[in-house]
Amino acid sequence: MIRTTLRTNLVGFARRSVLNYKKPTFQPLVQQRTLRLSPSQFQAVKGWGFIINILGGAYIGGFIVCMGSLYLLYHDADERQNIPFELSFQNQLTAVKAINKDDVLKSPRHAVKHYRRLLIELAKQENPNLDFDETTPENKYRAPLLESETLLYKKSQKFSDFYIDIVSRYAKALLAKGQLDISIETLEKLVYDDEVFYKLGDSERLSNCARLLCKISDDFQTRQKLLDRSIDMITKSFPSVRINDYMVESSSNMTDELFSCLNETAFNFAKESSHKKELLNKSLNIYLNNLKFLNTIKSEMEANTINQNNYPFFNISSENVSILINEVRGHLSEIMWTKGYKKNAVSWGEEVVDDIYHSNASSQKTTDILIGVLDNLIFMHHKMGNLKGEKRCKELRGDLKPFDEYEKSYYNNVINKFSKIIYQKGPLGIIEKVLTERFGPTKRLLDIEEFEEEDVE
Repeated sequence: MIRTTLRTNLVGFARRSVLNYKKPTFQPLVQQRTLRLSPSQFQAVKGWGFIINILGGAYIGGFIVCMGSLYLLYHDADERQNIPFELSFQNQLTAVKAINKDDVLKSPRHAVKHYRRLLIELAKQENPNLDFDETTPENKYRAPLLESETLLYKKSQKFSDFYIDIVSRYAKALLAKGQLDISIETLEKLVYDDEVFYKLGDSERLSNCARLLCKISDDFQTRQKLLDRSIDMITKSFPSVRINDYMVESSSNMTDELFSCLNETAFNFAKESSHKKELLNKSLNIYLNNLKFLNTIKSEMEANTINQNNYPFFNISSENVSILINEVRGHLSEIMWTKGYKKNAVSWGEEVVDDIYHSNASSQKTTDILIGVLDNLIFMHHKMGNLKGEKRCKELRGDLKPFDEYEKSYYNNVINKFSKIIYQKGPLGIIEKVLTERFGPTKRLLDIEEFEEEDVE
């Protein structure tokens, strides 16, 4: 009985044990490592803390200098010509290099390769199947341009403005390299394309392209055709501008480019007057009309009856108006001399000298005007036998100081120095220069021509 009961209990216990059995779980063995330093080792590390802080500060400082200097170059280029974000990062970088070397380093010859690379890459992005072999000798300085439909209907106005400016800059840079034919070919693609020239919208940039093409043309008819085309485009773009036979109407508005085109037209007529005498009178009338317009603006400004809002596309600052007035006076002096009114010619020239001689350092334009007028006055006084007047003008001419833009601008000086250092040694070269000059003699910054080849990208 006892055995039977014990057997039954054992069997039941065994069954319950089987049913309640759970497979044991094993936790992975995690080996914890701890860094333990002896008191002597801890003191040694603590002693190096100052050095570690210096190294960390130098690393962070170097990073800040690199990023800051590169941003400064980008910001400066963007201020000179707004760079659209539609461009890829690489194309933005190329644009910054081109604008910087052209405007800041005054080296358009070195900017050609960047302008060309940018135009080629933009054309390839728009047309991946573009058939243009840039390695051939005939295409060494050529670049494919975007179609007018692409600029008008597929790209933003900001991009189109940027693109036209880059093409114009590229054409000017090609002239610096002596590539006259390719420069003309590049400009003609813009100026003679009616879709772009009349519909793109930025009349000032396109007119500037036409005037540039006009300046490098030898034929009178071609030059005048370009100027007429530019004037016609501007008057159609600005309904408030009214011109009648190159004469600005009294109630007309004005733009900087239109005034330049009118002055260029008068100069073109005067230059051709040796073959056609009647053109000299047309030139004289245009200059007199332009001078009347400027004097009216000057009087209204002095009376505080107008401000820049009245002429949104024409710079009516006192300095600019004064420069333009004296530029026109200088041309009138030349025309009066040619027509035989010698005393009148001398009088016009003397007015220019009296008005702006003491402010000749304000701009390069002022200095150029004075040099031209004084050279003419020296010649006129000599021909008229006025030795005293000739001597005085020679002395004034000798006292003229050449205008240096970088001497007057701390900002331009900084950008110029940073650019040379970065192109030669990279952003960290700025720190290197400061340290080496802190403990050694000052070293002259090399010009870009001394360490970079023109055509090697």
